[in-house]
Amino acid sequence: MTESLIRQRVEDWAKAIRERDVNGVMSLYAPNIVSFDLDPPLRYAGTENKRQAWEKFFAAHAGAITYDVRELNIATDVDLAFVHSLNHVGGRLAAGRDIDIWVRWTACFRRINGAWLIAHDHVSIPADLQHGSAVLDLKP
Repeated sequence: MTESLIRQRVEDWAKAIRERDVNGVMSLYAPNIVSFDLDPPLRYAGTENKRQAWEKFFAAHAGAITYDVRELNIATDVDLAFVHSLNHVGGRLAAGRDIDIWVRWTACFRRINGAWLIAHDHVSIPADLQHGSAVLDLKP
């Protein structure tokens, strides 16, 4: 039952991203979220900083945003859950360039006042350490 609740929360979150619904996106985060995201800084702490990151993400895109969660794995305990997935992000940037990338997503949920909320998440892209660049063309 817990796994299905979390799976539904993640599906609703991805839908909110596709719909550019910042309030829907933010409904998944705990007030004291600590997030390691793709964009600087090294971490976002608190929902206001996370909201600004999502607003920046939405502003960077012109038109539709593709966001799909694939291979979602969920492990649960009484008040904690750990999830990881490969997420596909696509669309046209406001700067005129198309993106079509896969990111790795890991999140730790806590049950807070009966609701499963993300207390920590981490988004990453593989890196070519020899050349100091992100590897953006990998697919699952």
